[in-house]
Amino acid sequence: MDLDASVKEKIVVHAGGTIRIIAYVSGKPAPQITWCRDDGEVPKEAVVETTGISNSLVIKNCRRQHQGIYTLSAKNEGGERKKAVIVEVLGESARPHLTIGCINIYIFTFISSTSGGGRVQILHWKLILDAGMTREVKAMAGTHITLMAAIKGIPFPTVTWKKNDAEVPTRADIETNQAGTKLEMRFCNRGDCGDYTLTVENPAGSKTVTCTVLVLVPPIVEVDVKLIEGIIVKAGTTIRLPAIMRGIPVPTAKWSIEGEEILSEGNVKIDTDNFSTVLSINECTRNHTGTYLLTVSNPAGSKTVALNVTVLDVPAAPIGPANILEVTPDSMMIEWRPPKDDGGSPITNYIVEKRESNKETWGGVSSGSLATQLSITRLQRGAEYVVRIRAENKMGIGGPLESKPTVAEHTFMPPSPPGKPQTSDLSEDAVTVGWTMPLSDGGSQITGYIIERRHKGGKWIRVNKKPCKDLRYRVLGLFEGSEYEFRVFAENIAGYSGPSPISDPCKPCRPITVPSPPVNPRVKDYSKTTADLVWIKPNKDGGSPILGYIVEMKKADTEEWKKVNLDDFIKQCAYRVKGLEEGVTYRFRVRASNMIGDGEPREIPESVTAQDILIPPEIEMEVTCRERVTVLSFLSYNLFTRVCFSMDLLFEWST
Repeated sequence: MDLDASVKEKIVVHAGGTIRIIAYVSGKPAPQITWCRDDGEVPKEAVVETTGISNSLVIKNCRRQHQGIYTLSAKNEGGERKKAVIVEVLGESARPHLTIGCINIYIFTFISSTSGGGRVQILHWKLILDAGMTREVKAMAGTHITLMAAIKGIPFPTVTWKKNDAEVPTRADIETNQAGTKLEMRFCNRGDCGDYTLTVENPAGSKTVTCTVLVLVPPIVEVDVKLIEGIIVKAGTTIRLPAIMRGIPVPTAKWSIEGEEILSEGNVKIDTDNFSTVLSINECTRNHTGTYLLTVSNPAGSKTVALNVTVLDVPAAPIGPANILEVTPDSMMIEWRPPKDDGGSPITNYIVEKRESNKETWGGVSSGSLATQLSITRLQRGAEYVVRIRAENKMGIGGPLESKPTVAEHTFMPPSPPGKPQTSDLSEDAVTVGWTMPLSDGGSQITGYIIERRHKGGKWIRVNKKPCKDLRYRVLGLFEGSEYEFRVFAENIAGYSGPSPISDPCKPCRPITVPSPPVNPRVKDYSKTTADLVWIKPNKDGGSPILGYIVEMKKADTEEWKKVNLDDFIKQCAYRVKGLEEGVTYRFRVRASNMIGDGEPREIPESVTAQDILIPPEIEMEVTCRERVTVLSFLSYNLFTRVCFSMDLLFEWST
């Protein structure tokens, strides 16, 4: 906090003038600003203005009652700073200029610049010490501490600073002037803690104010590195987690695990003093495994360390129930899940035992295996058995998981029939048969399906030698045109189900598709109004006779194809397109059609412009009509010629 360069520690203003005190205040977080005069409120005429970086107090048209010591206080979490300014308001008449001649205890002499001199007797002394100085200061170690007090007194008092009733250390920087006194300690440490007493004294008396300085040191925690890396203890023993803590003021300690605070109760004990804390847990169990958090805190901050503890014990019982997957008169298949808690050590073995329900003695079945599924053999038909499973680790054998009593006999039935078969993907000698699963598997997993076929009304014949694992089967070796029916059986270890409902009859036949595109379509001839198209029939008719052809055309500059033969199919592999517009360029395509529908079109590669084809005429004389013919007089003769032309010609003979 600094005053504006124009503001002195003492301001003298004539009555009727303006008192203006400007200060620049900064801090983080932003400090709280207050103004006071002579330990009380500022006059009601005072206007306080605050901007982003400055704070000012303004009193316009001031009077003598506005004089005094004006103090600006700025306070935040980091501490408090004050600045004091003495304001003196002179009367409207000019005050005499004083020149000190001599001083004694009660009398001093002044020489007036206007009256030529005189003497005045001191009737009373006045001493004012700013009582608003902060009574307690807290600062982080390594920061700066400043203690300030505004002082007024006539005569100006002597100033004495003490720390704990002794001399202030020489590292403290003390500065005193007419505005007040300031004690500053830079880079404070824990040795700077104490009670700092300020005493001011003049003939009017003395005043004292005390400020307690606390230098805060953030807490420090020291633990054995083994506790951070993690310790392993045996169930039933004692867990002991000691830690050393330091800080100013003395920090508090809090133990927690998984977000819950640990309290000293039961077999859990917490011993904490000013320098250490110890967490002890007697007769620990697996539930005490985890990460323990120790948080030490004081007003300067907090520190948390994590201590890892693993408690080893025998495994828990395997997770139930023990599932009997399959039972026969002389064996059973049993399955279980690993324990939820392995005791903190890997499972090394499962011990499986059995006994008859009416006996107490357990007999060993298996050990030395980590498998969680086992076939128990050599059972007595009709006897009832109970099986137990225990997990083992390096700490020992855990608790048992027992199965429910089970009789050594078949406990399931053949499955129910599959759903009605459906046929698809027919060809001339094959068909695909599909079905749905039975509603019940009879208590045992379905191992496959058997498919049978027959000519409608004939004898059933098995199709597949080995059971089909899927829900569909491709039946081969059928005869085209014959009607077939199908049914399906499901199989499990107990046997076959009843037959499924019979499928709807189906006839193998060649699959029919649309024909392939016509071959090599082209424009044979054209004129200004017509175009003659020819093509070759498709290579494939799709399994059904071709019913005819469809010709489509479009103008070359458009995208829309239009059907030419609107009424019926074209039966031949040629067609004349009529109604063309002279000078317009066209494109053509042809497609074949059968009972399934229209095939893909084949487009004629070249475009055709509707116009007459101009061919120069050609004349070819017959062999008998040579270039020169000789005949007898009075005889007649004939001249034969062959003329090729594309338009009507005018013929003219000349000699």
